[in-house]
Amino acid sequence: MPPRSRPLATAALALVGLTACAAIPEPVDAAADAHGYVEGATEATEPQLTLATIDAAGTLALLDLLDETTTPVAVIEGATAVSTDGRFVFASSASAAGSGDLTIVDTGVWTVDHQDHSHYYRAEPRVVGALEGAGAAVVTGGGSTVAVTSPDGGAVLLDHAALGTGEIERVGEIAGATVAAPVGSAVLAGIGDTAVVATPTGETTAEAACPDPAGSIGTRVGTVIGCADGAVLATSDADGTVTLEHTPYPRAVATGDRAVEFRGRAGRPTVAAVAGSTGAWLLDTRERSWTLLPTEVPLLLVAAADDSDGRIVALAADGRVLVLDPTTGATVAATAPLLAATVADPALLAGVELSVDANRAYVNAPAEGVVYELDYADSARVARTFPVPGSPVFVAETGR
Repeated sequence: MPPRSRPLATAALALVGLTACAAIPEPVDAAADAHGYVEGATEATEPQLTLATIDAAGTLALLDLLDETTTPVAVIEGATAVSTDGRFVFASSASAAGSGDLTIVDTGVWTVDHQDHSHYYRAEPRVVGALEGAGAAVVTGGGSTVAVTSPDGGAVLLDHAALGTGEIERVGEIAGATVAAPVGSAVLAGIGDTAVVATPTGETTAEAACPDPAGSIGTRVGTVIGCADGAVLATSDADGTVTLEHTPYPRAVATGDRAVEFRGRAGRPTVAAVAGSTGAWLLDTRERSWTLLPTEVPLLLVAAADDSDGRIVALAADGRVLVLDPTTGATVAATAPLLAATVADPALLAGVELSVDANRAYVNAPAEGVVYELDYADSARVARTFPVPGSPVFVAETGR
């Protein structure tokens, strides 16, 4: 089917200001050099890793993983979900009068990846603002834009560089999108049963079949959208041309066993997703291949560390954190049931997040009142435990 242009819908999302608990500095100059530096930031010699937590009272605080200091930044009343692109935290909130807001917080730490080397930056954290009525939206960052997708369909595209200056700037909208993720300066969107590459102005430049699109993630190779029969991978060449490739599952997959929530280490080609009650899916975007890994116990969350041993980190249904073999799915290391009370409470479990970086994995345990840092390469050893007053209902790792 030849590419065709699609009109943009007018989104019903309003931009509103927000007052933070901490002072908000004046916007900095958006001009950046080739290394990703922006005025007002300090370059560091190592990743400035930070955990953003939201407690039961709605306080969003930043825990510096280098010196273990905590800085409160904002209060998000009625928080229902949190996501991140590695720098910005997007906090959804509910409202009795409507769908609530999406609050955007600049955590002030980020990494610029040039593939053969990286640059690490730190600046003052601040609340950027909020999208009114977008409390139920799904947010995906990457490239030069951030996609905010409504559960009712349609995505609003925000300029990533503008967020870094403290401004929320819309650069486009994709009508009818049920999932959307940036790929370079374009966007990969699921519309109907089709994966579409669209410019911010709505021009379609490529498309591929993708039944029931759901879930997305960016990898070292490109951007992925999950489909009922596998996934579509969007890759961009040197001149910005985006190509779509379909990677089918190795066999027919029931709806409940398909990959939807992808997780992996930033800047790596392999990602993981829960495969229903069976185990885990691994998607290698470099090899364009799926691997189904049966596990000893059902999994709740799973992330591919994609290190030299291909380790996979998972939260099991019994509250243990597991390290899995990437070939067989066998458990090679396991913790005690650290999250036993949390996994027994569906309301608390909904806010649990598992993230992995080059050396550690992090998981919040709301019922236990802590965030665990685990060394997945050392028999899933608990390296540090961070108590969070008021309970870490949500967590997001930034600076990577």
